[in-house]
Amino acid sequence: MTSLGNPPDDALRDRPGLGSIPADHAGSTLCRLLAAHPEVLDIEVLGQSELPGGAISYSLGVLLPGGRELYVDVEDA
Repeated sequence: MTSLGNPPDDALRDRPGLGSIPADHAGSTLCRLLAAHPEVLDIEVLGQSELPGGAISYSLGVLLPGGRELYVDVEDA
């Protein structure tokens, strides 16, 4: 994973001031919540796809202490 690499809409560009960039979809909202957690070391958007009906699906990889990894899928319906 790369240093908070390109979260949706660059939602974490200013990580310390998470309130400065509006979260307009599920991917950026989830990235904001995860980035605010003190144990999250890194977040990477692994994939993004548009589903029928206009929903967008995001796959996120989250690096935790001790080399643990968490993979999360979220859909903005």
